[in-house]
Amino acid sequence: MKNYIILITTVTALIFQPCFGQDDYIEKGLKAISQDVLKAQMGFLASDWTEGRKAGEKGEYIAGDYIASMLQLFGVEPGGDYIRRRGYYSSPERTYFQNFTLLKTVQGNNHEMKIISDDGTSLRTVNLTFNTDFFFRSSGRQTELEAPVVFVGYGFKNETLRYDDFSNINVRGKFILKISGVPEFAREKLSPSDLSASMRETERMLREEGAAGVLDFNPDMASAGIPQEIEFLNMSPAEDGPRYWNPDIRYTLPERTGYGSFPVISISSKAADEILNGTGIDYNEYKKEADTGKQTKFSSLTSKKIYFKNDVTCTPVQVRNVIGIIEGNDPEQIMVLGAHYDHLGMSNGFLWNGADDNASGTIGVLTLAKAIMETGKKPEKTIIIALWTAEEEGLLGSRYYVDKLSYPKEHLRLNLNFDMISRYVSDDEPNKVTMTYTSSCPEFQKLTENNLEKYGINLDVVYESSDDPPGGSDHRSFVAAGIPIMRFKPGHREEYHTPADETETIDWDIMEKIVKISFTNIWELANSQW
Repeated sequence: MKNYIILITTVTALIFQPCFGQDDYIEKGLKAISQDVLKAQMGFLASDWTEGRKAGEKGEYIAGDYIASMLQLFGVEPGGDYIRRRGYYSSPERTYFQNFTLLKTVQGNNHEMKIISDDGTSLRTVNLTFNTDFFFRSSGRQTELEAPVVFVGYGFKNETLRYDDFSNINVRGKFILKISGVPEFAREKLSPSDLSASMRETERMLREEGAAGVLDFNPDMASAGIPQEIEFLNMSPAEDGPRYWNPDIRYTLPERTGYGSFPVISISSKAADEILNGTGIDYNEYKKEADTGKQTKFSSLTSKKIYFKNDVTCTPVQVRNVIGIIEGNDPEQIMVLGAHYDHLGMSNGFLWNGADDNASGTIGVLTLAKAIMETGKKPEKTIIIALWTAEEEGLLGSRYYVDKLSYPKEHLRLNLNFDMISRYVSDDEPNKVTMTYTSSCPEFQKLTENNLEKYGINLDVVYESSDDPPGGSDHRSFVAAGIPIMRFKPGHREEYHTPADETETIDWDIMEKIVKISFTNIWELANSQW
């Protein structure tokens, strides 16, 4: 009789036990995502208390501690470094922080630059004046070199537009002389972020192919220097403020051999004229052709050389990524959900709080972690929650992570990147968003289309697949390592990189929708074969 009662009890429990399918888990996760959840986190992360979250500075450390505490609150395990909290003989404990060091380079005042012309019978040397004839973005180490020059027009290269100013040019060991900006036709066809990414990729290519450096000039600017500050024109912190750029300071990863020894120098139009004198090159004629999309072939200026010597001081800066881990049933199948939590800090009475860029992406990833944990189910694949530092300094946090993977690279299946996810493209297109993904994963588009319809998420998605997904954000660190990526990106608004990027500008509607469609995709990808 006793065994019979036990059997009946067990069968009854099995009958009435909730039978959850994937849809049920997704619904539970979606309930964890709301505008109230997003607003609660934004209220602190993009506040003045975090002082603009400049990499390695006090405000970013405060933000990092906050992010780690939220991961702990949501039940996400730490995925960073191991430390011994109670002495050498204690067992190491894992933390939420991946610590590493950047080199902060500050330029001095003793710089030299000369134009050396050799017409075959005599040498002519023109000495240039710093902050008038030339100015440069601080490089990662002290440099002295002499190298020939090649003119490359705008120095613009873009696979999508099938345009390449470097066609048939050997850049190794040469200074690259280029016009500032990009051709007019490219500005009409590409977004500001895509243009920025294209220029960043071009500089990376030049570094890797061994160019000596870049000489950049604006034909309309007689001087290459920075004008002295006019005090009575200073704006108050309540106004929009200036766009952020500090050429005197640069950050690099010391482990990336040679990366910091590549000078990028602005020169005056007068200096450019001196370099091109006697070569037969008319850059105004080139501009007319290039602005319409017509390409020109160039060759080295064999009679011209540049001598350059800079003066810099380097100091180490301790920074940290914040890493959590949601262990899956398969530790050899890993997905990384990432966003950068750093921004531009504060300067001259202005705060760059970076609500959209990129408190929005950081909060998106944290909220996804919350949703995954609230399903109550262990995913099949392992999910890494990663908040990167030093994206604004050149994607350095994500580059460090990829360079120093603690697991075999082949285990890393996908990176989902979240950067600036809280602004409409325009007020006339409130639901428009671009989904960029690696073309070797065509199933990502079908998955997204199905989930948008199935869960009633009102987004107008433009799908862009590529073998080499563009953009100037942390997904590029994974693309460079051959890892598939996916990202959602809505608008690039006028507050970008200004102190006006504040919480008051956030469009909570599109932010919530992007987080929700991302969760549905992530859950299915984490629990299926693809």
